[in-house]
Amino acid sequence: MGHGDARPPDLDVSPRTQAPRRRPAPDTQPGLPMAIPASGMPERVLAEASTSCSAAFDADDWLFSVDWEGSRCLLIAGGDGSIRLQGETSTLDDRFPEIVEAAASAGLPSAILDGVVCILDEEGRPDLEALARRSRSGRDTPTAVYLATDLVHLGGESLTARPLLARLGALAPLIPRDSRIQLPDHVTGHGRALAAAAAERGLAGMLARRQDASYLSGMASPDRLRIPLSQRRDAVVVGWRESAPGLLAVLADWTLGRLGLVGVTLVEHQVAAPWMTASADPLAIDAVLNPGTAGPGVAWSRPRLVATVEPAPRGHRGGLLPEWRLVALRDDVDPMWCVRRPPVDPPRASSRRPMRPFSPTVLSALPFDRVA
Repeated sequence: MGHGDARPPDLDVSPRTQAPRRRPAPDTQPGLPMAIPASGMPERVLAEASTSCSAAFDADDWLFSVDWEGSRCLLIAGGDGSIRLQGETSTLDDRFPEIVEAAASAGLPSAILDGVVCILDEEGRPDLEALARRSRSGRDTPTAVYLATDLVHLGGESLTARPLLARLGALAPLIPRDSRIQLPDHVTGHGRALAAAAAERGLAGMLARRQDASYLSGMASPDRLRIPLSQRRDAVVVGWRESAPGLLAVLADWTLGRLGLVGVTLVEHQVAAPWMTASADPLAIDAVLNPGTAGPGVAWSRPRLVATVEPAPRGHRGGLLPEWRLVALRDDVDPMWCVRRPPVDPPRASSRRPMRPFSPTVLSALPFDRVA
């Protein structure tokens, strides 16, 4: 999924842990500058976000993988068979009951997994449009899979300070065989080759993660880089207006704590348009920069929905704002992550590792109906 790389400055993005006060013991060394939280399952954990990177690169101390398009969520296993899917904006238990059932059947210990719920096409590629259609309809088909990419907590212990390789090593034994829960593979060192292969398969982006990186809960990590392979992007829906072909959703993103207009996209689907209008609240126009450029007759709304869009063909219909083709209209993406900020440059590094053939699960997850 393609998030921006920072929240607006007025948001507190780091979780806070409060420990009970204790009286200092006499004749002992001074205490630590902060209290050490007690072990056990935390009440809430925020997923680590990605920093946008301008190009693919090679580096022996980085792991490269597909950035799977889907509903990012934390799979929280209570150790007693209870399972919760914590999405960016709400819990997703009712939306993906097959994932909850698979995780409960796996007998997971007390753990928090980071990953993405995806619907896969026949070639094992994420189908974001199918996922959006299922979310709007409220149905439980087509079936989804959970692609686990990290392990944040295990057996009462936080793993966020451990290096990525250690977390992945602890994650692998938890993944059940022949299940809707999968552990996608990665490539070490050769990011450029993976980027070329992924782009050839029509994938939208890839991730680069430093092997020894800790997990930055609720923050955009400089050691978790998203490399776009297409012009697909996310934007906040801030309003809409009527047009001859249908509703034109007005798109924006965050710039220095305010919303700046990005363009418009046509919402043609008979289900999508009512879903969009029903999910909005009135919003003052001055919350959007230069609202007059959106044209007359705009019904402004609070930024709750996110549109994943691609550039529309040139000369598509013309208008005051750039036009985009709608890929998916979504309520599972936090709109506060749609931030406009230039991407960082790739690290200056090279790979000396020998090139090996890609494992099939690097570029394609296995559709569940193909699991023997």
